[in-house]
Amino acid sequence: MIAFHADDSGHIVGGFTPLEADIIADLAAQVAGMLGGIAGSNDADPLFETVGIGGRDAIDADPAIARLLPDAYGDDDSSRDFRQLTERSLASRKVANARVVIDTLARPDDALVLSPVEVQAWLRALSDIRLTIAARLGIERDGDAGATGSDAALALHDLYDWLGYVTELLLEALDHD
Repeated sequence: MIAFHADDSGHIVGGFTPLEADIIADLAAQVAGMLGGIAGSNDADPLFETVGIGGRDAIDADPAIARLLPDAYGDDDSSRDFRQLTERSLASRKVANARVVIDTLARPDDALVLSPVEVQAWLRALSDIRLTIAARLGIERDGDAGATGSDAALALHDLYDWLGYVTELLLEALDHD
């Protein structure tokens, strides 16, 4: 990985090995795939769909999706009402952020050059990927160990930590801009 830095035009420049880029693109595609059905649900009211309003009645049973699209309130009725108004647009934004990551990694350039808007999409998508991994590992808050009983869980922990490092490098590059 090439550390990120800001260039004179306000873009953030960095890079990944082909394997690193493939891993990040694959993880972003998995998040987009998980949320794609919610973002493009066919049961939408046509008027609401035009403005991005819509959602389901309850939080998803999949812990990763539940982490990405959590209840907004402690009250079930208020959470349901809020979800029905906002879930589709939130899922759509998360899918769009993941696609920015995929698209920017697919560029033929040697260096990854991100506009300020793309950097924000990257930060959001990396956060969504890490939240998904945390949900799969059973990490609820800082300091939780989560699952560690298998080689796969340990590999996911390493990936989770590495993605945190990538996020930190992006934030540092923004801070030095």
